[in-house]
Parts: sequence; structure tokens; C-alpha cells
Amino acid sequence: MADIGYYLIEENGGWRYVIDSERSAAFSSRQEAEDAARSAAMRRSEREDQLEEGLEDTFPASDPVSVTRPR
Repeated sequence: MADIGYYLIEENGGWRYVIDSERSAAFSSRQEAEDAARSAAMRRSEREDQLEEGLEDTFPASDPVSVTRPR
């Protein structure tokens, strides 16, 4: 599993996490922000792993693989 880094910032009396320069919505406590960041990092890591697996399964191919799922 890919290791996705994040950090927490305190801003305007709330807490946010940042992953790849993207800020989250504000949370009222540091613990809430930490829990949400951990969850978001895990989801992003799983998507990256799925993309990597898809790329490996389709190599060589001319069309890029997409991680999105049809609804």
C-alpha cells in the first residue's frame, strides 16, 4: 500500500488536514481532523494501488486506465 502523507494545521479556531496541497474542511478538534486525515490518506492510497494494479494488468496498452467507477 502506498504511504500517503498529510499534516494538520490550526486555522481560524478549527483544524484542517492537508494532503498534496489540498486542504480539508474545518474540524472542531484536532482529533477529528487526525481521524479524517488518516481515513482520507488510506482511501487515496487504495485508489493509487488500484490504479497501479490496473496499469500492470493492461500493459502494454494504448488507452490509459481510470480509477473511477461508473455509477
